[in-house]
Amino acid sequence: MTDVKRKRRTKYQLMKTGKSIVVSAFRYLLIICLSYLILAPILINITTAFTNPRDLSFPSSMWIPARVSIENWHVSYLMLNYGESLPYTLIFTAILCVLQTLSAMFAAYSFARLKFPGRNLLFALAVFTIVVPPQMFMLPQYLFFKEFDIFGIVKLITGKSINLLGSSVSLFVLNALGMGIKSGLYIYIFRQTFRALPKELEEAAYIDGAGFLRTFFSVVVPSAGAGILTVAVLSYVWSWNDPHYVQLFDNTNTNFLMLAFNKATGSVDEALASISSKVPATYAFLLKNPVYEGAIAKTAALLVFLPLVVLYLFVQRKFVQGVERSGIVG
Repeated sequence: MTDVKRKRRTKYQLMKTGKSIVVSAFRYLLIICLSYLILAPILINITTAFTNPRDLSFPSSMWIPARVSIENWHVSYLMLNYGESLPYTLIFTAILCVLQTLSAMFAAYSFARLKFPGRNLLFALAVFTIVVPPQMFMLPQYLFFKEFDIFGIVKLITGKSINLLGSSVSLFVLNALGMGIKSGLYIYIFRQTFRALPKELEEAAYIDGAGFLRTFFSVVVPSAGAGILTVAVLSYVWSWNDPHYVQLFDNTNTNFLMLAFNKATGSVDEALASISSKVPATYAFLLKNPVYEGAIAKTAALLVFLPLVVLYLFVQRKFVQGVERSGIVG
C-alpha cells in the first residue's frame, strides 16, 4: 500500500513539474517573441546608423555592418541642426513639463482634499479628457489663441485681442491652465497619490498655524515625490514626442527637435541638399538614393529618441516605484 501511494505521489510530482516546465517555457517564448517585435526595428535602425553608406544595400549588413562608420550620424546631426535644436528642445520641454506638473498638482489636490459642489462631476470630466483625442479640441483652441483675451480685459485695455499663434507663449498658457497633452491622466495620478497620504500630516500643519498653500508646499509636495517624478517623466516624454500642439500653435518653431525631424524626413532629399556645403568631401552623400535617404531618416530618428533613453536610465527606479504607488497599474 505504501509503494502504491509513493508511486502516485511521484507521478503527481512529475506531472506538476512537467506542467510547470511547459508554462514557464510558454511564458519565456511569449516574452522573447514580444521582445523581438519591439526591439527588432530599433536594432535594425542602430545597425543601419553605423553602416557605411556604400554598404547599405548589402544583405550581409542587415544585422552586423560590413564596415562601421559614423557618417550617417554626422549627416543626420547636420540635417536636424542638432547642436541648436537639442538644447532648445531640452529647455523648452522642461518648461512645459514644469507648468503642466504644477497645474495638475493644484487641480488634483483640490479634488483629493477640498469639498465643493460638483467636485465629482468636474473630476469625471477631467478624467474623460484622457480618452478624448486632442484633435477634438483643435478648432476651439486655435480660435481661442488666435484672439486671446481674458474675460475681455485685454480688449478693454488695448482695444483688440492678442494673436498668440506662432508664439511659444500659447503653449505655456495651455500647459499652465491644465490643458496640455494628457493632463487628465496627470490629474488622476496626483489625486491617487494625494489620497494615499495620511490626513494627519496636513491636520498637524493646520494646527501649527500653516495655511493652505504652506501646508501644500511644505507637507504634501515633499511627501508625494514618487508621484511628482512619475508625472514629470510622463509629461516630459509626451511633450517631447508629440508635435501636435507645437505644430498647431507654433509651427514656425523649427528649433523644436520633433518639428525639425518631421520637416527633414518629410523631404529627405531637400534636407540633404540644404546641408551639402557642410558635408566633408570624403563622405558618400548619395543624393537621390532611396536606400541612403532611408538610412539617414532612421539615424535621425535615433538622435531624437536617444535623449529620452538617457533620461530614463537616470530615473528608472524611482519612476517604476512611482507608477506602482500611483494606482495606474493592474
